[in-house]
Amino acid sequence: MQLQNLQHEFAEAVLSDDTHLSFILPAQNIRIYQNQALSQLIECLRNTYPLIVKLVGDDFFRVTAKAYIKQYHSRSGDLNEYGAYFSHFLAGYQAVKDLIYLAEVAQFEWTCHLLSTAGTHGPFDPHLLKNVSPEQYDQLHFVLHPAAKVMKFYYPILRIIDLCETKIDENIDLSEAGVDLLIIRRQLDISLLPLTPADFIFLSSLQDNHSVSDALEAALNEDPHFSLDQKLTAWIQDGTIVDCYFS
Repeated sequence: MQLQNLQHEFAEAVLSDDTHLSFILPAQNIRIYQNQALSQLIECLRNTYPLIVKLVGDDFFRVTAKAYIKQYHSRSGDLNEYGAYFSHFLAGYQAVKDLIYLAEVAQFEWTCHLLSTAGTHGPFDPHLLKNVSPEQYDQLHFVLHPAAKVMKFYYPILRIIDLCETKIDENIDLSEAGVDLLIIRRQLDISLLPLTPADFIFLSSLQDNHSVSDALEAALNEDPHFSLDQKLTAWIQDGTIVDCYFS
């Protein structure tokens, strides 16, 4: 057996219940590797999704994590990359079909996980806008900080977070309005900043690489009083917008 094939067969066996490998005798010895790999992946998911652990309980999370691991094998030596499809998995996992908000919570947690290790960027250089006129807005694009993400949530994610962190103890009405958030890492901490509908439309348009002209038009359709000068100044000063370029 070629080494590459042997390695592939061993990796597949470690992440399954199969103990029948011709090159490991007795066959039960593969269980040592299987149990260790399973424990590591469960702990990885536990660290990435602490809110989900709080919401469903540790024992149930372990069962859920095992089901996820069986369906989604690790394909990288970097455990920080494992768990990307947990939100998608929860959306179709029958055991939590009544907990309809879980997939969105997982999506939030994965985003925070990615932002916690995202790159950094220096402050915006104001000289980049020195000679820019409104006529050039259709070619001008602003760039959000690499550790920033604009997201729409359909469930009251901030209230769910407060519940998990025991900041509130009352029941949450899932019919409460959701929230539009700017999620951004400032220094070492993740900040959650609620956005007005117009702010969300403008920033999400920039996030999708639309021009300032298109983003402004969409924001003004939502709120005719949206002030580009005021908003840009604030977002540049607080490091939300860090660069720009012309298409």
